[in-house]
Amino acid sequence: MCDKGFCRRFFSNLSRKKDVSEDMLRTDLKRCFNLGDLTFLAISGMIGSGLYVLAGTVTREVAGPSIVVSYVIAALASILSAFCYAEFSARIPVAGSAYQFTYISVGEFWAFVVGWNVALEHTIYVAAIARTCSGYLDSLFGNQIEIYMRTHAPMAGGFFASYPDFLAVGIIFVLGTVLLCGVKLSSKVNIVIAIINILVILFIISTGMYLADIKNWTQVRGGFFPYGWAGTIQGATTLVYSYVGYEVVASATEEAINAARDIPLSLFISVIVVVISYVGGSAALTLMVPWYDVSVTAPFPAAYQNRGWPWAKYIVSIGALAAMLTCLLSIMYVVPRYLLAMSRDGLLFQNLQKISERTKVPYVSTLIVIIFSGVVSIVFSLNSLVEFIAVGQLLACTFVAFCVIKLRYSPNQISSYERSDEGGIPTLREWLENDDNKEVNELTQLNQATKNRKEFSTDGANDCSTSAEDTPIINSSFGTVKKSILHSRVGFLFEWTTAYAPGRIPFYILLSAMACSTTASAVALFVNQQDSWWYISIVSTLSVIACLLITTLRCFVQDDTIRTFKVPFVPFVPFCSIVINIILMLKLKSLTWIRMAVWMTIGLIIYAAYGYRNSKAGKKGLEM
Repeated sequence: MCDKGFCRRFFSNLSRKKDVSEDMLRTDLKRCFNLGDLTFLAISGMIGSGLYVLAGTVTREVAGPSIVVSYVIAALASILSAFCYAEFSARIPVAGSAYQFTYISVGEFWAFVVGWNVALEHTIYVAAIARTCSGYLDSLFGNQIEIYMRTHAPMAGGFFASYPDFLAVGIIFVLGTVLLCGVKLSSKVNIVIAIINILVILFIISTGMYLADIKNWTQVRGGFFPYGWAGTIQGATTLVYSYVGYEVVASATEEAINAARDIPLSLFISVIVVVISYVGGSAALTLMVPWYDVSVTAPFPAAYQNRGWPWAKYIVSIGALAAMLTCLLSIMYVVPRYLLAMSRDGLLFQNLQKISERTKVPYVSTLIVIIFSGVVSIVFSLNSLVEFIAVGQLLACTFVAFCVIKLRYSPNQISSYERSDEGGIPTLREWLENDDNKEVNELTQLNQATKNRKEFSTDGANDCSTSAEDTPIINSSFGTVKKSILHSRVGFLFEWTTAYAPGRIPFYILLSAMACSTTASAVALFVNQQDSWWYISIVSTLSVIACLLITTLRCFVQDDTIRTFKVPFVPFVPFCSIVINIILMLKLKSLTWIRMAVWMTIGLIIYAAYGYRNSKAGKKGLEM
């Protein structure tokens, strides 16, 4: 029989949170990215993948001409997520983005789930882009490589590849070598190729509109929505990964010169450029040729060939190659930073955090990504890879949005560490020495800070013990009911909340709102009884309850001490992001979830056998 004390400690350890400290913001990586570097890094991580890799597949097999709407829906979800990423990246400039944010806000286990899935998804995406890039390059020479390999080295096909794509492997190894030479060099290469990509997209939009035939939207088989709205939403679930550039930039915060300013600005500039490119490019494609004639492997070159402009396919192929090369470079940059962050925290093997003294690159993690993605690109087909690339990113975005709301309505350590011009973070002693705070009684603040740190900073998780003078101030009023509400006529409704720790009730309210919205979304998507009174009643009632619960959070004290960029209209904007991401996840294919389950099983074995025992957060708790 399981010992109750052991079980309690075990589940408490799963929710232990990462301690925000000065050591966390010290980096072995080189801070060299300026605003231009970050902006082009984000654009490269988005433009190319969604337009050249996914446009053909989604148009032909999922959404038809309504792929234009799918891009807009995916953009809406991504813009809301980008807001959330921007807030965390500006406040905590460390590698690992969504993994770090989840670890600090929710706890270790969920952080591992997010980090493990995002790392896999990005690696698979590298393989998918490499295979598509190989296909474009081979098409310029009459598909001679494919014909030869299918003849002399055929494979099973279907779920697996029909032939080994060694050209894709070669592309991965070349770009991996560029990354190993240093991030500044790879950034310069990235900017040059990205500019070529943007010029080609402008060519596609302008010439595509010149060749446009509106009948391809109105009079072809199935019209604008040949797969219905379900297909449009299904398309958005895949295309949401097209905007993954904000994940790339969030992972670059530890190497940004001025993360607090440049990360949010680069995200907004890049998302605007990418939305225009995607909507314009997909509209041009589906107006040039009927959706059922769109090529899955090379949609734009085939479209120009179809319209009698064979010369244009060479320009587009060059742009596609440029786009996919920069996208590969950006995505391959992200995964080693995730592995580095998880290794630093003891959740993955220590060798993964080895950094080159000369280039300041995590070379072991980068080599593993190169080898793994190369093997995947040989073994699996492009369609199999594409189907898997959304779930991890949607999961990460959901957790990041959740963490934004949670930290706004909970006592937390992050607000206690305001960065200085040098990128450091002041401790309690420095805070008290600030001229603006001379009137504060030092002893009172010291005692209160120590008390708050013990009681509220981790909601029961383990913390690193520090000296009192170095303990950050944690405002314990965050998450309590506003005094104006308590003293109003409806104040009696909230009096019972005073018996709970600050932030606890807002946390429960947020979970309840998510449960209601998830249930309503599932019923709306999967129950085919739209005309039934009970169907309408369930969906509308649960939706109203979710809205009321989120609105109730406005009655609690919110953290307004953030000096860097912060998400506007909290909790509404991040909650909208959560709802959209949940809807998109519900529309994923069952096979995607099965693959995720297999990968998570492998990850949980590693966590149970290594990460749980070697967690630095756990070791700090034992030292207390």
